[in-house]
Amino acid sequence: MYRLYLFPGLLIALLVLASCATNPVTGKSDFVLMSEDKEKSLGRELHEKILRQKGAYDDPELQTYVQRIGSSLASVSHRQDLNYQFTVVDGPQVNAFALPGGYIYIERGLLAYLNSEAELAAVLGHELGHVTARHSVRQHSASTTTQVLTSVLASTAGVYGAQDVANIASTALVRGYGREHELEADRLGAQYLARAGYDPASMLKVIRVLKDQELYDVRRAREEGREPQAYHGLFSTHPDNDQRLKEVIAAADQHRQSGTTRPDGRDVYLQHIDGLVFGESEHEGVQRGNEFFHRELDLALTFPEGWSVENLPDRLVATPPGNDGLIQFSIKEADERTPPKAFLVKTFGLQRLSNEQSIKHRGMDGYTAVAPRETPLGVRPVRYVVFYRDDQALVIAGLTKDKRNPYKYDEEVLATARSFHRLGDAEQKLADPRRIRVVRATSGTSYKGLARKSVIQQNAEGQLRLLNAQYPSGEPASGASIKIVK
Repeated sequence: MYRLYLFPGLLIALLVLASCATNPVTGKSDFVLMSEDKEKSLGRELHEKILRQKGAYDDPELQTYVQRIGSSLASVSHRQDLNYQFTVVDGPQVNAFALPGGYIYIERGLLAYLNSEAELAAVLGHELGHVTARHSVRQHSASTTTQVLTSVLASTAGVYGAQDVANIASTALVRGYGREHELEADRLGAQYLARAGYDPASMLKVIRVLKDQELYDVRRAREEGREPQAYHGLFSTHPDNDQRLKEVIAAADQHRQSGTTRPDGRDVYLQHIDGLVFGESEHEGVQRGNEFFHRELDLALTFPEGWSVENLPDRLVATPPGNDGLIQFSIKEADERTPPKAFLVKTFGLQRLSNEQSIKHRGMDGYTAVAPRETPLGVRPVRYVVFYRDDQALVIAGLTKDKRNPYKYDEEVLATARSFHRLGDAEQKLADPRRIRVVRATSGTSYKGLARKSVIQQNAEGQLRLLNAQYPSGEPASGASIKIVK
């Protein structure tokens, strides 16, 4: 009985004694299980993976601009000795993140919604705060200790439910300091902004952008009958009403240095993002209405009118307005020695095939069948269609949730498959990605009017307001530079 409580306590005590390090921000001792050399090594390793998976955005001038702004903040930070790398990654998400050792990223999707150099600096400063305070290292250490403790408790004879107790402790620990770390990153970021000459209140503007994104998604989710996918989620109220955050911003003013005040740099920033890819890139393929075009794959297809299409890294998924079914498209490697039917059976483990048919389409050999499959909705009949094109297998699969009408969307699946074709000359331009363009508003400019001409597919008026930080009801001032999408 004594051993049961003594051993974990002794283990943690030994870990603490062996693993205390001085926090570069607070000067106090932190419990960490990673040296600074290891932190840098891990950062380099993960940086290479990020670049392979996401890729750096192909705009050298923009990359240089972001690196320059980030470096100006890093030069007044608590860890000036790190070799910081600030990278714009080629992703449409409204996101920024940091890795150990000084690797900081901002996705082009977030750049589209910022409106000044000071706001860009605020994002980079916040992520810089995570690095200087070693948040990822501290989280790693807390997680590792909990895992060790869990293993010790679970392996101790006669301890019923120890695994559950440790899981509860781990959950409480992580949830307990998530907001504290974010608030500390805001505090540090605001300090770095002030030291570099930017207005610390730019931090509030950025959080407003993120909060408006959250409010927009909540509204859209309600209309579409789905769960919202809030990015920021740290503030249950609008940031203007968050007293702790306002105190953090106000406290940063003491770090201002005379002679270093900078303008917000709105015009310079907009010049740098004029032409920025908005939404899917050419590499990911471009959706226009219910049509999809991919230049690199030399492919076009059409989904049913009114269906929502999600472009995932390894497949396209379309869902009907009632969200009671789906059509999925993917590309797999084909072996011309294996007939299309054998390919489907082997790849997906199909049995009890029905409605079978060998087909040809635009010179491609193909096959279609229906087979029962275990899905998250239970066992459902799934319609499969495959076409061979060169060394590729173009695969369509579709099903419905409706048990009473299991073939409800069968014709839509087949029609989508029949729409496969190579890009024609007139369609090459349709495969170009959409881009941010900066224009000058006139006295008659309104977001409703701009939305009528916009290439944005869904809720163009709301999206244009979000892009220009005027959601939900603002309007452009005459003569102001505003962002549209072309």
